[in-house]
Amino acid sequence: MDAQEKLTALKKAYADIILNISKEAAARVMSSERRAARCQHDLKVGKEEALRMLMRLKQMMDSKISQAKVASLNQQNKIEELEAQLRKLKI
Repeated sequence: MDAQEKLTALKKAYADIILNISKEAAARVMSSERRAARCQHDLKVGKEEALRMLMRLKQMMDSKISQAKVASLNQQNKIEELEAQLRKLKI
């Protein structure tokens, strides 16, 4: 094997090494991009779930407040009714 053939073989070997390194790097980049996309999706799903939970909590709180207002109004009416009866008895 003469020097020219050795040089050509060496160049081919270096080219193969560079090609393999490039392929590995591309595979790592694509893997990282898939992981990033998964993370973004998980974050979006988490935010949507948190929003649904907050909306449900708000509905529950609004319902409790409404029930408390009705109970308070009923109690106030009962107090006024009892005070009116008491005034009648004092007369």
